[in-house]
Amino acid sequence: MIKENKDFFLYVLGIIGLFILTLLLLDFLSPGTISNEACGLLNFKCWFKSDSEKIKTYNSSPQMVIDTNKEYKAVIKTSLGDFEVNLFKENAEKTVNNFVFLVNENYYDGVKFHRIVKGFIIQTGDRNTLDSISDNDGQGGPGYTFEDEINWESLDLSNAKKQQLENLGYLSDAGIISKHLVQWSIAMANSGPDTNGSQFFVVTGSSNDQIVKGLEGRHTVFGEVSAGFDVVKVINNVQVDNPNSDSPKPTEDIVINDIEIQEK
Repeated sequence: MIKENKDFFLYVLGIIGLFILTLLLLDFLSPGTISNEACGLLNFKCWFKSDSEKIKTYNSSPQMVIDTNKEYKAVIKTSLGDFEVNLFKENAEKTVNNFVFLVNENYYDGVKFHRIVKGFIIQTGDRNTLDSISDNDGQGGPGYTFEDEINWESLDLSNAKKQQLENLGYLSDAGIISKHLVQWSIAMANSGPDTNGSQFFVVTGSSNDQIVKGLEGRHTVFGEVSAGFDVVKVINNVQVDNPNSDSPKPTEDIVINDIEIQEK
């Protein structure tokens, strides 16, 4: 009787072990639904990865990967829905190229929106949001920085504004035509002149808002939302931890599941 019970127990244990092994194999062979490189289908991969392994960095900014004769659009697929962005290749070629490169590298897969200021912006693009430390969210990048693509003359900035920007170290590039920073613009986040990396934001505030206008000349505009406005509004209206801080964090994870680049 004891031997029969023992054999039955070992049989059940073997079935459970085989089931777990099958799940592990499937997970490691699957690209996953959140991040092609980080977690896998059932997140088992993340159990065996340190936080540092989830952070992708590169030694230099990318070579040209886009076709200058084509038009580009991005479909940003989030955990709260999808929205589409027309990319301004003609106005910010290096910035669009950088964005397309990072998308092709699956850089944004699994990344969270880490800063949400209601009626102003939603910001994302930092792979630090993949680790278990929330205090470093918003401080990360791809390991390189690249220059701004902004022409103050095409933005009709006042002389006083231009002087202010010059004093801060910003420069104007007369060789391009910039787009205005307005509601639904998508622009590069930075920490000063020529510090673009991977982080970007979508303007949800009014085009006439003085704070929005105050950012013109400092941030490279490289696209605009063309569809899925309701999704952007939903993201902008989620609950945040401290609405009065400079960088309110959402209390629920809002994740970029995938970004699809379309060209024509």
